[in-house]
Amino acid sequence: MADQTSNMSWISRLFSTEGLRGPTLTLLSGAGIVMVIGYLALGVITRLYLPSELGIGKYFVTLITLVGSVASLRYEDALMLPKKDEEAAVLIWLSSAVMLISALLLCVLSLWSTEIGSLLDFPAIAPYLPLIPLTLLIMRSGKIAEFWLVRKRAFRHISGGHVSLTLSMVTGRIVAGAPPLSANEAGHIGGFIFGNAVSTIIFIWMALRRSAQSIFAAFSWRRIVQAAVRYRRFALFSTPSSIIGAFMGNLVVLLIPYFFATSIAQDALGFYGIAFAAIGIPISYVARSVAHPFFVSAAEAQISGNLAPIASLVHRRLLMIGFFPILAVMLAGPDFFELWLGSPHRQTGIYAVYIAPWIVLGSIASPLTRVYDVMERQRLDFMMALLLLVSLSAALVLGGQTGSVDIMLIAGGVTGAVVRSIQLVVMLRLAGVGYPEMITPYRDFFLLSIPGLAVIIGALWIGDSKWITTGSLVLGGILYYALIIWKEQLFKNI
Repeated sequence: MADQTSNMSWISRLFSTEGLRGPTLTLLSGAGIVMVIGYLALGVITRLYLPSELGIGKYFVTLITLVGSVASLRYEDALMLPKKDEEAAVLIWLSSAVMLISALLLCVLSLWSTEIGSLLDFPAIAPYLPLIPLTLLIMRSGKIAEFWLVRKRAFRHISGGHVSLTLSMVTGRIVAGAPPLSANEAGHIGGFIFGNAVSTIIFIWMALRRSAQSIFAAFSWRRIVQAAVRYRRFALFSTPSSIIGAFMGNLVVLLIPYFFATSIAQDALGFYGIAFAAIGIPISYVARSVAHPFFVSAAEAQISGNLAPIASLVHRRLLMIGFFPILAVMLAGPDFFELWLGSPHRQTGIYAVYIAPWIVLGSIASPLTRVYDVMERQRLDFMMALLLLVSLSAALVLGGQTGSVDIMLIAGGVTGAVVRSIQLVVMLRLAGVGYPEMITPYRDFFLLSIPGLAVIIGALWIGDSKWITTGSLVLGGILYYALIIWKEQLFKNI
């Protein structure tokens, strides 16, 4: 009985709702399930849909990401700032009202779907443009409810919602793509919408279950207008920054159709989209799991003057997780992707080599952008985001003009990695982190990655075998993370 009580106490401390570690581990437990589901499903999905169909699906998701970045003018980002729940709940109504207006405007624009598809140089997307307003309402409603749950520190519920999102999305895509339906890109897009609908219902239900009285009592047009004025910096600066960030993350998808013929563009978008997802699945879910607790903890730390240690720790931990996968993919990505996803997707592995550093550094930077919010430095956020967008746009346009998708992605990958590094330096300095604290993690994790990288290099030298290469990736990863656990003392004092 004593041992059982001790074990329960250990688990309670490990997954506490207070501080940064407990909520992060709670969300990571769900992220681990999501990653397993996502990776297993990706190998099936790439065999059910053609690269061109995956490319159209990727383009649809990109458009949703872009309109979603502006749909509620980012007012939900202010949900953590009010001290009282009744004041924060007003922001739910404000965000929802703005979101509804955005959806109505998109409904009007969808009347010209064919013309918009031609304007985008991607006519294949035209039949699916009328679905954007509905998808926007679904996704942003879920995001607003999720932010409320973050405020209430309901991290276990959020973790469950993320699992339901991925599980329902991949189920929908697989069912739609498999016989007897054997749907084309419509099945891929439909699965995306279905998954988000399921998770949104869950998030809204959980938010209302916890706080329905507070939320409904907060409705007042006068208070909504006052909140819009009080938190106008989020609309004036966070929204443009969010738009720029969304464009920067999806600029490749938007520009490929402009530089290449439709058939080439659709296949390239499919390979690029899978490469982006395959690398981004682990690190993006980890980053999202860190982002919510970091937002809450950072807001509290800013008040007490302790923001620098938290920002430094988050930077180190995210880099710790993503450092080895970057180098491993750059060494052996094509062999691994061909074995995992099927022979056509060796090209996916080649694209992954080009963009891996950019994606991982972007995922590390993403949670730390909350530093701008808690310090109410949205103007700096906007200026920095604009600088990053201009740099990346120039690189991709110059690369695209060569007539080679590979050169375009190399130019984008290198520039993206550089500008994301600059963004990290700016945010960490703003939080009060010194240069030695920024640089030291890169040295530490490179040294710890050497044994695992040696295993991969040895496998590549032995011979041309996808199975041996993939086995070396797994073994190398085990060596790296075992060394990390030992050196970083990750389970000490739990």
